[in-house]
Amino acid sequence: MARDDEGDRLERGRRLAELHMGEGTVDRWRSVSPDLEEMTSAFAFADLWGRPGLSRRDRSIVAMAITATLRAHTQLGWHVRGALGAGVTPDEVREVLIAVSGLAGFPAAWSALETAEPILAEAEAAPGA
Repeated sequence: MARDDEGDRLERGRRLAELHMGEGTVDRWRSVSPDLEEMTSAFAFADLWGRPGLSRRDRSIVAMAITATLRAHTQLGWHVRGALGAGVTPDEVREVLIAVSGLAGFPAAWSALETAEPILAEAEAAPGA
């Protein structure tokens, strides 16, 4: 059982994950692996994403570039949606993914754009976009 401070850390991470990735994210993660959900929520979100040095918008840009480079398409999709919610524009998402080509290669950039484009098209078609 987690100590109170560990429980607070986990809950802070879960709230930030839900804010960034969308409602239901933590439940979806937990359904796949409760252990990995706890590690992701506590470490990735409470400890890393919760640090004060970068804004959520800036962390989104970093996360998109890294997941594109790793060709982690599922996670890239999560981070594209999160970036849009954090104020990154669809054109800025495209620029981040194009920039990946310079260091990770054109195949990584192309596959990232193929993952992102349906998400961006949906965002651009939404009312008020």
